[in-house]
Amino acid sequence: MKVALLALGLTALGQAQGMAESLKSEFHKEEELGAKPVGTGELGTIKSLMADSNVRIIALQILREDMDESLVAPLTAWVQAGHSLWIYDARITPMFGFQPILMKKNQFTNKDEKGKLAGRGLEGVGAVALAVGQSPINTGVGQVSCFLPKVGDEQYGAVNVTADTQPLLRLTYNAPALAAYRREGRGMIVFKPLLWPEALSGDRFQSNLLEFSAGFQVPGPAGTDKIGKPPGPNAEYVQGHPADGTTVAPALVNTTVPEPKNDRVVALPKNTENKDEMDVIGEGTLVGQITNEKLSFETGTSSVKLTRAEVERVELSTAGQLDKVFWRDGHTSTGLLLDKKLEIDINGESRTVEKKLVRKFRWSKEVAQQ
Repeated sequence: MKVALLALGLTALGQAQGMAESLKSEFHKEEELGAKPVGTGELGTIKSLMADSNVRIIALQILREDMDESLVAPLTAWVQAGHSLWIYDARITPMFGFQPILMKKNQFTNKDEKGKLAGRGLEGVGAVALAVGQSPINTGVGQVSCFLPKVGDEQYGAVNVTADTQPLLRLTYNAPALAAYRREGRGMIVFKPLLWPEALSGDRFQSNLLEFSAGFQVPGPAGTDKIGKPPGPNAEYVQGHPADGTTVAPALVNTTVPEPKNDRVVALPKNTENKDEMDVIGEGTLVGQITNEKLSFETGTSSVKLTRAEVERVELSTAGQLDKVFWRDGHTSTGLLLDKKLEIDINGESRTVEKKLVRKFRWSKEVAQQ
């Protein structure tokens, strides 16, 4: 269903989520997507790929030093005709209307990792990004584990959200974008990182992006209906408004990405056993620290306070039934959670989630013991 070379198949940075088989069946098969990765030494194939009517997506899996600038004009024209171009190195993006941002390692929460871009081994970091914006590409997506290759002098690429750049993934809600897109003519240009598809919401994000880029609508939150207006030869022509200038913008990330308050809470582990989890309708699983110290719970006979020291998880009913509390000593209680809002800190960014949107949440006992 996905093109393997367009994802990153390494040890997952987060808890494996994956998609239900019933949802996977709503997406087109790999051979129907027309996605073609182009790696180092393969730029000579681009003109033939653009001439192939079966190719819908060209994934430019190269670094800036490999780029042939004579291809920019024909690739842009190909996009405008209703196709999609994916770019992985932020230093290439100003050729296609983005304004790149190069971040220093100490400006965001990350973990050293190694990855491969079209078979080339790269040093880099892993980071958890948040799905932001109203694009159908983010349907059912909460967080995504990304791999950012090291470029230049210990720098990592993102793009500024300016002009007509639409963000998809950000470290925080006002940080530069780790994934973004621009509509150009009848097509679309995407800047994206490599990712771990089975971690967090990575599988859904990658599938949505492939589906939409190939000109297909995206399955809705529960897999029902199809949404969005994807690019394609018959799509509405959009006059692009590229960002001004073609030089790398100065990194101003410290003003938007808070310093970690506690490494054990916001650092990026290979699993999420030291994290809290919140399953949110339409977003998937959010991973961070639930900051409500106590929650009020009403049973048929008493009122109790729920704390992480005593409670493992809470399952919330969305159909008028009773909520269910699973205590750490093994017993369960049914009743009604009275709090209308839950708070969760994700990489230093506080989120408020309405109770009616939460299916369940799990408190990590180890965080409580700090």
